[in-house]
Amino acid sequence: MITKKIVTFTMSLRQSQFEVDRLETEAKKLGLEVNRALYKELSFDLSDGEAKVFVRGEELTAENTMGLWFRVAGTRSGKYTEARNLAIRILEEKGVFCVNSKAYLGWTRMGKVAQHGVFLINNIPIVPTKIFYRKDQILDKLKGGSFFGWEYPVIAKHERGFQGKSVRKFDSWKKVRRWVKKINEKNLGMFLWQKYLPTRWDIRVVVVDGKAIGGMKRSATGEEFRSNFSLGGEVEVWKLDNREIELSEKLAKVCGLDYGGVDIMKDEEGNNYILEINRQCQFQGFEKATEINVARKVVEMILSKN
Repeated sequence: MITKKIVTFTMSLRQSQFEVDRLETEAKKLGLEVNRALYKELSFDLSDGEAKVFVRGEELTAENTMGLWFRVAGTRSGKYTEARNLAIRILEEKGVFCVNSKAYLGWTRMGKVAQHGVFLINNIPIVPTKIFYRKDQILDKLKGGSFFGWEYPVIAKHERGFQGKSVRKFDSWKKVRRWVKKINEKNLGMFLWQKYLPTRWDIRVVVVDGKAIGGMKRSATGEEFRSNFSLGGEVEVWKLDNREIELSEKLAKVCGLDYGGVDIMKDEEGNNYILEINRQCQFQGFEKATEINVARKVVEMILSKN
């Protein structure tokens, strides 16, 4: 008897180790196996009507594969994001469930610029944002009193996020000018400039199979203004209200996500703004804060599709 397995893909054995370990643990409790695979272990045999996907030389089929779960596949060349999407196209045609397939096939890389376009056309509230591609678009127009009408500080963040490590805060025109002069102009358009919201905390909502399963409040500590758990932010459970649930589930739907994390920030009046949606969100801090078994819910979602 062939046992169906859940196949997870990572760039290395250390990447997303907590999440893959948890998935494996919860799958085992349900009598299921997880096949840990690296993107570089993929190979393909392509011909008309006979396209095949292999991991370590073994073909993945509907008979031996319950579902695929992907972690970040980003490389400078993009070869693994293309490999992921090719595997999805072939295996979904054969009846294998691939988590977040609509989102991956819709956006090979779902950066913040692309996300903001989706947010705007779907009436999703966003933090006021500006994007520039030439240094003179900033340097020739700013004099020091404000940033295009916004009071300082202002935020600049790379469109790929990097778990909050790319976020910068500028509290004066002089600091903006110094940074803009230093950066390579070809990279300037990769940054979003946003109005600073002084609340110093945000909410992470995890959505599984179209449903918001819970919320976590992340708060910046000390002099750190970023609230990411991976950067030392404090986490605690957050009771979601109807508007937060509605926003999160709507966003997951319009972005084609079966699984993801929605980040919501509030202004001082309590208005909601969507910062981003993360289709491969980590959940160590979330499980710690909420005691919600995210891994179990992901496994159960995959099981329900078979």
